[in-house]
Amino acid sequence: MAAALGDKAKKTRSRDEAGDFDLYVLAQTWAPVFCCSHPNKCNTVTWAYSATHLSLHGLWPGYAQARGGHTYPSNCESKAKLIVADLPSHFVDIAPSYCGYNTAKHAPELGKLGVHEWQKHGTCTSLEPGKYMAEAVRVVESLTGPGGAKKFDRGTPTVLTSKIGSPEGVPANELRLSYARHVAIRVDNHCRLEEVTSCWAKLSDGTVGEQVHCPEYLLRSARNSIIEGSCSNVLVVKLGQCLAAEQKRAAAANKR
Repeated sequence: MAAALGDKAKKTRSRDEAGDFDLYVLAQTWAPVFCCSHPNKCNTVTWAYSATHLSLHGLWPGYAQARGGHTYPSNCESKAKLIVADLPSHFVDIAPSYCGYNTAKHAPELGKLGVHEWQKHGTCTSLEPGKYMAEAVRVVESLTGPGGAKKFDRGTPTVLTSKIGSPEGVPANELRLSYARHVAIRVDNHCRLEEVTSCWAKLSDGTVGEQVHCPEYLLRSARNSIIEGSCSNVLVVKLGQCLAAEQKRAAAANKR
C-alpha cells in the first residue's frame, strides 16, 4: 500500500475522490527489523520508544472490496499542505520517521515518511492534515485486546514487549488473539516480525471509528505472510540483533 513514490509520482494526482472509501487501515512497523534491512533509513536508537514498541507506518483509507483492481484510493486532489506544526508532539515516540530535526536551523522539520503518507494517503481522507495526523495517534493509542482488555502499551501488545530478543518468540496464534479483531501480521523469511495491520471503521465525518475485522483480500495478501504451518512462532527482534547475527554469519562465511 505504501510503496515509495518517485518525485514525479508524488506530483501526480489520481482521479480518486477524497472521502470516497469504506474503512481505515492502520499499519504499524517493528522498527528493529526495518533498521536491519534499511539501515540508511533507520530513525530508531536503543533508548527510543520505537526500539521496543510498534511505530506508525501509516493510516490509510481503503476499500471493503477491490474497485477496478484497486484496494485503496491514493494521491487525491487537495490544496492542504502538511506542515511540521500539524504533527502531534509525541510523534517522535510513535512515528519517528514522520519528523526530524534540522541541526543547522535548530528546529524540527517534516520527515520524508510524513510527507509521503500525507500526499499518497492523507489527501484521500477528506481530513485536514493536522486532524489526519491526530487521528493516527489516537487510533494507535486506542488499541485494546478482546473485550477491551488493557493488554496494550500505546498501541503495542504486551505479549510483544515481553518477548523482545527472546529466542522462542511469541506463538503466532497468541499474537493474533491479543487483538480485538482479525489483523494481518507480516514476518520476514526468518519469522521475524515486520508489521501488524489492523482495520477500522470510517465514521460519517471522515474520522476513525471502532476496530473492525480486516477485509478478506487483505488477510490473503502479503501483509499477512504467516501462512498456517510456516511460522508457528513470531520472533520479536531486539534493535541491532538481526544485524549482529548477519554480520556474524558473514564473518563465518569469509573464514571458509
